[in-house]
Amino acid sequence: MTAYDYIVVGAGPSGCVLAARLSEDPACKVLLLEAGPPDRHPWLRMPFAFMKMAQHRRYIWRFRTEPEPGLDGRRVDLRRGRTLGGSAAINGMICARGHPSDWNGWAQSGLAGWSYEDVLPYFRRLESHWSPDASVHGQSGPIGITRVDDPQMLYPAFRDAALEAGWPEREDYLAGETEGISRIQLAIADGERQTPARRYLGPARARPNLTILTGARGLRVLRDGTRASGVEFLHHDRVEQAHADREVILCAGAYMSPHLLLLSGIGPADHLAEMGVPLWTDLPGVGGNLSEHPNFVMSWETRQPETLLNALRWDRAALSVAKWHISRQGTFVNNGATAVAFLRSREGLDRPDVQLILMPIDGSARTWFPALRPRTRHCLSVRVGILYPQSRGRVSLASSDPRDAPRIQLNLMKETDDVRTLTAAIRATRAIFETPAMQKVVKCEISPGRQLESDTEIAQAIRENAHVRQHPLGTCAMGNGPLAVTDSTLKVHGVDGLRVVDASVLPSEPGGNTNLPSIMLAERAADLIRGRV
Repeated sequence: MTAYDYIVVGAGPSGCVLAARLSEDPACKVLLLEAGPPDRHPWLRMPFAFMKMAQHRRYIWRFRTEPEPGLDGRRVDLRRGRTLGGSAAINGMICARGHPSDWNGWAQSGLAGWSYEDVLPYFRRLESHWSPDASVHGQSGPIGITRVDDPQMLYPAFRDAALEAGWPEREDYLAGETEGISRIQLAIADGERQTPARRYLGPARARPNLTILTGARGLRVLRDGTRASGVEFLHHDRVEQAHADREVILCAGAYMSPHLLLLSGIGPADHLAEMGVPLWTDLPGVGGNLSEHPNFVMSWETRQPETLLNALRWDRAALSVAKWHISRQGTFVNNGATAVAFLRSREGLDRPDVQLILMPIDGSARTWFPALRPRTRHCLSVRVGILYPQSRGRVSLASSDPRDAPRIQLNLMKETDDVRTLTAAIRATRAIFETPAMQKVVKCEISPGRQLESDTEIAQAIRENAHVRQHPLGTCAMGNGPLAVTDSTLKVHGVDGLRVVDASVLPSEPGGNTNLPSIMLAERAADLIRGRV
């Protein structure tokens, strides 16, 4: 059995960062295990191609929830990245940090070291940001962040409508306060997607003390008494083991990190007994507290054929692909979104609880060409989401076979408060689109349709159509209570030599997308492990 100082399981955004940072010490031997293949497909770098790559079977885990009671029994398809970079290799690249109150609330609950003041230096460390404001941004970090400023993306139309509806414009929603409409900021630089696999792990790959194995799926954590001593994994159809002299660190994400803990005997004792898994540590919270950002798509047909659909005509799309391959320029250097808005669904809230992602195109768009393949309608669309859902689900074992996918129950929209908030968010979005400024641009609401007016009708549309933003977290939550899985240093309660470092440790949803928080977590974890904080 080969020995390493640290074994990192999962090369998602957190795992790539952690392996790169820990291997900066040439005296430390680090093993990084990734179940998926290398990230060599060129379209993994092309920003606009994310919608295609997020469906590519080679590069994703395909999960499906149990029937969801809040969605009339519908099952929801879930996608997680399965390659170097994890979900950061296939996501929409939208940058957000959450609201300062999110982090301060966790610190006030007893999670020392996780206040906004504590985490801000790590957000700054990870980025090379377009803004020169060094008090809140970094300019020399690995992840380039740009904002969309392309005339064909129709930002002025969205902005003018939001202003008429009473919302402010905010230049930089990553600078602290978020409320208002802004040009969207993306993890893109020099025309390419910015992933931790390329920006952190890439420069580290030549280090002799860093071993990266792709096609290596973690099966369980090995133990020596109460201590995590290594990892058993499946590598190209062969079961292998590796020993960790210092720590095993799970970075497999909100579905697979708790799955690995459960397979290792760490979790609710009754569930493990039911599955026939020998108990290591009774931790009732493992797999619980599962949270996701609900997503509801609205769309409007435009009066003029002036949307991003024009760029999808076959000849233009082919030219854009060629231009991107040659010069990393052109229409396909963006993800298709132009603006983001953070709103309050009702008066009296201390922070926005709704996020809108505004796009000059809709989900029905596809490549087209006159007389050969008809184009779809020219539409604008909005991804309407609530930031702080109350509904909670669980990840559990389907069997004791590590090759079986976990059982996932989101309970999406099960709580009445979530339905009320999303209904209010839909009405707020309509108010923006019914301003005189936007009525010059659009002629009718396509989805869900203006004929759906009452709360009851909108709630039914939510049950029939709501999905998720692919932001799962909370299943190995930090805390000090009986359902906490990890402590404030990300160590698993009751187990020596084992940490979890990914979005599963966040106790609740931050007010925004989760890619940057996942990278930040790993930056801070690296300092915790190395004794620098």
